[in-house]
Amino acid sequence: MSVLTSVSGFAAFGVLVRTYALGIQKRPIFSNPSTHVVAAAVFGGAGYFFSQAIDRQNSLIEGKKDLLLKNRERAEEIAKQQAAL
Repeated sequence: MSVLTSVSGFAAFGVLVRTYALGIQKRPIFSNPSTHVVAAAVFGGAGYFFSQAIDRQNSLIEGKKDLLLKNRERAEEIAKQQAAL
């Protein structure tokens, strides 16, 4: 998922949450549009954070995968050397 998709999706969800909250309170939905902008900014920031967290986690997983593959190759070489003896 790209950063733009994550941020815009979370921002849209923030606007949806704000309009839903105003609807539950039976207040005019678009009476104060600045609160919608604030909700979109806060949720968009959360979307950016989660996007970056996912990228960091994927890079850590790739690093661990490479390390495990190298260890497996080394173990196979040692097993071949011991079988040859």
